[in-house]
Amino acid sequence: MPATVVGDAGYLAGVLDIARTRQGAALLAAVGPAPDGLTPCEGLPEVTPIPMSALARPGTDPATVEAAFAAVRKLLV
Repeated sequence: MPATVVGDAGYLAGVLDIARTRQGAALLAAVGPAPDGLTPCEGLPEVTPIPMSALARPGTDPATVEAAFAAVRKLLV
């Protein structure tokens, strides 16, 4: 499906603002309900899942890292 970049944002808030003002569409992870002011687009092609990875800052408490990673894993299952 042809696409054109209509905006660029360094943070999720900017991506959501572009989509909310109907200047474009945003491809977002399907975790929980859609963000306020957005609704899913029907009729678009399926997106192939991609691997996700996470890294912790060196020196971070290992228990904190594992708790954070476990919470993210639980959200994505």
